[in-house]
Amino acid sequence: MRKGRQFLFLSRVVRGVAAGLVTVAYPYLLLTDLHVGAALLGALYAAGAVSTALLTYVLGRLGSRSALRGTYLASLSLLPLACGLLVLPPSLPLAALASVLGGFSATGSLAGGGVGGAAFPLQSALLSDLVPPRERTRWFSWFTFAAGAAASVGALAAGVGSLGEVFFAAFLLSVASVLFALPIPVRPIQKGRAPSAASRRVIRKFTATGVLNGASQGLLAPFLIPFFVLYFGVGRPEMSVYTTLGSLLGTFSVLAAPWLDRRFGFVRAIVGTRSVAAVFAVLMPFVARTPALLLYVLLPAFRVAALPAQSAALMDRLPHADRSEGAGTNQAARVGAASAATLASGYALEEVAVAVPFLGYAAALAVNAALYVRFFGWRGDRIAPPSEAET
Repeated sequence: MRKGRQFLFLSRVVRGVAAGLVTVAYPYLLLTDLHVGAALLGALYAAGAVSTALLTYVLGRLGSRSALRGTYLASLSLLPLACGLLVLPPSLPLAALASVLGGFSATGSLAGGGVGGAAFPLQSALLSDLVPPRERTRWFSWFTFAAGAAASVGALAAGVGSLGEVFFAAFLLSVASVLFALPIPVRPIQKGRAPSAASRRVIRKFTATGVLNGASQGLLAPFLIPFFVLYFGVGRPEMSVYTTLGSLLGTFSVLAAPWLDRRFGFVRAIVGTRSVAAVFAVLMPFVARTPALLLYVLLPAFRVAALPAQSAALMDRLPHADRSEGAGTNQAARVGAASAATLASGYALEEVAVAVPFLGYAAALAVNAALYVRFFGWRGDRIAPPSEAET
């Protein structure tokens, strides 16, 4: 198990650097080189989100019902294909196809693996099998921390060199992530099986919360960088620094997840941290450049602090064979909801009012918090985990 964790860790880290590079460079490719507006950028992000949602759902089901190893490697291979397209002379069709293949939907923070999201649920299922049940939140925290730190390096590096060089580096790193994943041991899956009735209930509840979570991210996350580019004129080198600072704070915040989980339970941890994120989002469009940038830097820390506790809670409540499908369905719902929200938000940002995406983000988080309490109880103990033998 230790060797498997090491290779999974290496794969996640190099993929995190690639994600950081793409997260910063891709909107600049569209806005400055191809000269598209916020509405078209939103449409491309929405296309990437729809594709990611479909791929995540299909790959998650295949991972639980057919072959987990092959499915995971297939999901990893999509990002190098996408980055390879961006190394070619830039054009709008290639950029759109890259978004579809690579999941450039920007619906997740760097610490949460927003780029190439189809692989994330399968990785969660693999990691759950490689660690003891009582230590899952801790291991999810460390893996999320490592990926976020790597993405911060990528985001900072994205301010150096040409866009072509940035995308080529992302291509090489994403290829390396596939190679590192080859030796990871995978527990066998009985082909043709389906989740139990108890597992389906768990999946439905986490999927419902995922819809609101995705809507909130889709409304705001893809447009934070464009917001500062279009309305405050922040340049790419300067923006890469602020993105890096925000990513670093978000990265370190996930290390608090085990303490938050033990002290408050995963429901109260999610409600408390994301409520602060909602307040920051409401304030951001109504303040001047400097305080807006400060809120931008602080926002990821509160958004993702409880993410490992939520991931562990889902994995803890599903047996081994159902985890890939559970994580995939949850993320498919999140990203699918984000796609529609992204499309609407791009139009609102350009044609209606700058504050609309920010206020919508806060409202979606408020409803999301209410659903967590409704489904899982204030202490998060309404759904019991499976027996020890199934974990």
